Amino acid sequence: MSRKRPKPEEIVAKLRRADGLLDAFTPAECSNYFAAAGYDAT
Repeated sequence: MSRKRPKPEEIVAKLRRADGLLDAFTPAECSNYFAAAGYDAT
């Protein structure tokens, strides 16, 4: 079964929606999330 490639405008629309999600979190919240997940900030 072959997969159909998405149209470029669909990709751009999805990226724009995803970009809005990043604004929902402060840099401190992101840092705390990664620290709690075990990632070392270097």
